[in-house]
Amino acid sequence: MFFYIPRLTPGYIRYLQTQAAQTVLQRRESPVMPRMAFLLGFMGIGMSGYSSRQLTLHYKPSSHLFCQWLSTPSTN
Repeated sequence: MFFYIPRLTPGYIRYLQTQAAQTVLQRRESPVMPRMAFLLGFMGIGMSGYSSRQLTLHYKPSSHLFCQWLSTPSTN
């Protein structure tokens, strides 16, 4: 197996420096984003569970209507 190693052009070196600087700056910032992501994920799971529960509570099977449709004689 051979891995492709990109050429070290000045643009690519600058890109790597920018990525490294962003990583360092993100570590210094307060951990607001991980907490916000956790909160949004928790809210999404909660809303999904709530809507699923509401759908099951108010579910009216359509099998009765389907059976009536099958039992009606065709007028063709």
